Amino acid sequence: MKSMSIRGIALVAFLFLAACSDDPTAPPGIQPQITNLTDAFAFQITNLNNVTGTYDYTWQNTGTLARVSHSSNAGSAGTATLVLRDAAGTQVYSGALATTGQPVSSPTGVAGAWTVRLIFANYSNTQVNFAVAKQ
Repeated sequence: MKSMSIRGIALVAFLFLAACSDDPTAPPGIQPQITNLTDAFAFQITNLNNVTGTYDYTWQNTGTLARVSHSSNAGSAGTATLVLRDAAGTQVYSGALATTGQPVSSPTGVAGAWTVRLIFANYSNTQVNFAVAKQ
């Protein structure tokens, strides 16, 4: 009985730590802060230095449009592109992460599990922030 309690506590602790981790798909040294809730997704990372890679996140959107807000420091090098695909896999937004912006996805998409894709190509910047929310 005591052995089952210890295993149960260990399992709960493991699941808690896994839920609190940053991005398990990111390479070493890349540790974004991500909030991924139904109808609201936010991403923040600092001190990127010559990063190249593509990172996909599944985000639940109960609507058919999304508002994209971004704010990144000026003076970046390389490119950073944000792409949104709706639940049917149709691209509804693609844009560079610039210093500021609040575009809306267009055309309308299919509600459900959307893909938030971030593409870095030799990208360096001191700060990248963006958010996607149901419109």
